[in-house]
Amino acid sequence: MTSSQKTRLLFITYARLWGLYILFFLVMGILSIWLPELKDNDYEQTAITELLQNNHLKLFVLACIFAPVVEEMMFRTLIVPSHTDIILFISSWPVFIGLRFLPKDVHWVVLMAFGAIVLFTLYYILKQLIPPIRTQRIQTFLHKHTLVVLIGASLIFGLVHINNYVDTFTLNFALFMLIIPRILSGYMMGWIKIKNQGLIWAMGLHFLNNAFVVAIGILAS
Repeated sequence: MTSSQKTRLLFITYARLWGLYILFFLVMGILSIWLPELKDNDYEQTAITELLQNNHLKLFVLACIFAPVVEEMMFRTLIVPSHTDIILFISSWPVFIGLRFLPKDVHWVVLMAFGAIVLFTLYYILKQLIPPIRTQRIQTFLHKHTLVVLIGASLIFGLVHINNYVDTFTLNFALFMLIIPRILSGYMMGWIKIKNQGLIWAMGLHFLNNAFVVAIGILAS
């Protein structure tokens, strides 16, 4: 496909994703008639709410730059991967985990800059140490199991976002229902990567998805 065709498919996929969101919330509304507990839960995205009230720039950087770049490296790189995808996958997870152990009082700009430097450094070192021939078997295996990897990555993507609602990981029915939209979005981000044959398109869909929600939140705050 040409770049314009891929761009068109990106926006079509974004529209389809919103169709899935609308369908999900319609089903939730119907189910809540028989299961009123679906409406009554105490889980809120307190960190995001706080950023909406106090720091729009930080929210934009985290949700519209950091998340689309790093999370796509973490969750979509193993879907029909190239050699570069596998190196990005190996590089991104230590950065994501490591940032969680840094002191909370470090300024967020410093944290993001530090994470970017470490990510680039890891990627560069691993790119030199791991030749393409070393990842060929992994690529072949993952290409043969594309659907399983796509579904598994989507589920894990959703589960990781449970921490938006609780400080320590836990899982119950109410939390699982809250992350279903993330699972749906994760699936569509993987799908667009497959169709457009590039991780950048998954990042683009991730950006569109988050940027719209952030813009609405900022306008409403």
